[in-house]
Amino acid sequence: MKKLGKWLTWSGLAIAIATVVAGTVLAVMGFGKMSDFQSDAFGVDGPTEFVAEADAILVLYSSQVGFDAPKCTATGPARVESGLQRTNSSVTYNNRSVSSFQSFRFTKAGTYTIVCDAPDVIAGPRDLATGIFTGVGGILLAVFGGGFGVLLLVIGAILWIIGANTAKAPPSTVWVPGPQPYGTQQYGTQQYGTQQTGMSRYPNDDDLNRPGN
Repeated sequence: MKKLGKWLTWSGLAIAIATVVAGTVLAVMGFGKMSDFQSDAFGVDGPTEFVAEADAILVLYSSQVGFDAPKCTATGPARVESGLQRTNSSVTYNNRSVSSFQSFRFTKAGTYTIVCDAPDVIAGPRDLATGIFTGVGGILLAVFGGGFGVLLLVIGAILWIIGANTAKAPPSTVWVPGPQPYGTQQYGTQQYGTQQTGMSRYPNDDDLNRPGN
């Protein structure tokens, strides 16, 4: 039990530390990308120019998605690949909640012009969706992973203490019946006195030969 307690204690401590550290790092990285989105995103209100790097991806967000989503195009020095965002990610931008609905991939670096038929479109980097999942995943990892590690640590510590106390306890003595020594009983010597009767001694031949006998 003591060995099992030690193993659970150190394993729980290692799991708790590792998951909390990893979860914290992931959360910082994920929500850091969300912070970058707030600084890198921009509104598309009428024709808007965007300077893109080669193979850069720009995601479009709007408060209207689905069939009511705005229709946007991008033109420039090279072909622009347009795609639909099948998995919508929501974000708050300037106190307004918007969701992704479309993306552009620029095959060549240059300046492009983006035009949408609605005024409430927000354009931002693709890493936002990844940042959201990474940040939330980091928090869940730190909470549940750290909690599991702490649970193992507590159980291991209890088993460790119980095992240590059991090992220190002296062995219990059990009485087994067996032959017991008996003390030597001293018996006193009883003195019996000489009982006097009518004859003090036995007669002999001289007495028998006396006259009158």
